[in-house]
Amino acid sequence: MTKDAARSDEGLTVEGVALARGTRVETRLRTLELADGSWVELPVILLRGKAPGPVFYLGAAFHGDEVNGVEIATRLAGEIDPVQLSGTLIVAPAQNPLALQAQHRYFVGHFLKSPLDQSPADPWVSFPGEADGNMAAQIAHKLFTQLIRHADYLIDIHTPTTGGRYAPFAFLPPPGAGEAARRAEAMAEVFGADFILSTEQGLYVSEQSPHVVMARRGATAMGVELGEGGRLEAEITQQGLRGLRNVLRWAGMLPGEVERFGARQVIRTMHVVRSHRGGLVHRRVGLGDTVGAGDVVATITNLFGEETEQIRAPIGGPIVRIATFPIVSAGERIVQIGVLR
Repeated sequence: MTKDAARSDEGLTVEGVALARGTRVETRLRTLELADGSWVELPVILLRGKAPGPVFYLGAAFHGDEVNGVEIATRLAGEIDPVQLSGTLIVAPAQNPLALQAQHRYFVGHFLKSPLDQSPADPWVSFPGEADGNMAAQIAHKLFTQLIRHADYLIDIHTPTTGGRYAPFAFLPPPGAGEAARRAEAMAEVFGADFILSTEQGLYVSEQSPHVVMARRGATAMGVELGEGGRLEAEITQQGLRGLRNVLRWAGMLPGEVERFGARQVIRTMHVVRSHRGGLVHRRVGLGDTVGAGDVVATITNLFGEETEQIRAPIGGPIVRIATFPIVSAGERIVQIGVLR
C-alpha cells in the first residue's frame, strides 16, 4: 500500500476524470510542448472494475525499441472485461512516445540537439520527475503525479536493447526496501519469470526508477524484461499475457486460480562476458543453458574466415542474456551469466 493511497480504488480520479464502475476509458495524458507548438501526449487506457479493489499500474515502452511491451499492454487491456475486474487497472502502453516514433531507446532528435541539457535523456531513471526539469524529467513527472502515484501494484515492461535478448526476467527493488521488496519477489514468482534479480547495486535498482520509487512508498512494484528489442514476437506476447493474468489473479483483481510456472531462479548479479576481438560471432549457448567455468560460450572469426577467439565462461551459472547481432567489435557483450543467490 502506498503512503498516500489505501488498497482500494474508491474515490480514484485520473486527470480529473472520475471513472464509473465497470467501465473502460481511452484517453491521452498531455506532457510537454514541442518547438512547433504540438504536444507530446501519452495514450492511457483506464479500466475501472465493477467491484472495488487495488489500483494496478502497467507501463511499457519507456524505450522506443521495446515493442513487445506495447503489444502485451494493449492486448491485456483489450481482453479484460471491467465487469469481471476488482479495482482499477491503469495501462500506459507507450510511456515515451517520442522514442517510440523513432524506434530508438531515447527521443533522439532533442538529445542530439542538446545532449548536456538532456542528461539524463531517459525518463525511466528520472523519477519522480520535475515539472520544470528537462524533457525526460517532465515526462516522468506527469506519469508519476497523474498515474503512477495512485498504484498499489506496478509492473513496468521492458525489452533489452536491439541486438540483445533476455530469458523472461524480473528485476526487483533492492532488498533494503524491506517488505516491499519481499512482496515484489513474490509477484515476480507469480509472473513466472525464469530469472529474478534481487540486488542492492546497479542500474536495475536506480533510486530514480519507477519501481524503486514506488517500493519506497510501500507499493508492490517490479520491472520485467521480455524478448528482444525492435521485434514483435507472438510467443513473447503470450508469455507476458500469461504472467500478467496470473499476477492479477494473485492480487485478487481477476477471478481464477493462480498457476505456477517458470524457472523462478533468484540471482544476485549478472556477469557480463565480452569479446576481445572483432568479427563474426558464433554463439555456442542459448538462453537458460547452464555453463561451467571454462566452457566455450562463443567463438569469433575474422573476415578471412579464421577463428581468432574462443570466448570462455569465467564462472559457472545460467545464461540470462545473449547478444543477437552476428557482428561485434572488441569489448561488446556476448552473454550474461547469472550468479545465483
